[in-house]
Amino acid sequence: MSAAIAARAQAPLSAIVRQAFKGLRQSTRIVEGIEALPSAGPSQRPDWGRIARGRLGAASVYFPFMATFLSWPLVSSYVLDGHMGQF
Repeated sequence: MSAAIAARAQAPLSAIVRQAFKGLRQSTRIVEGIEALPSAGPSQRPDWGRIARGRLGAASVYFPFMATFLSWPLVSSYVLDGHMGQF
């Protein structure tokens, strides 16, 4: 196979790989965000009360929802125990 034919055979694949890496680079840039400028004053202490309220608020919604969502097979087995053909 000549070098020109080999280069043409790899061109579509390399374009796909190039686009995949470009998307990966862009996604990491989005996650990194903009670098913070150095602070002119002293750093502030963390507000643990605000952080705890936010986490507990999310947990108060997440865990009951997941318990309900994951327990429906168990609940339905008790409700339909021996009555599968009647409903």
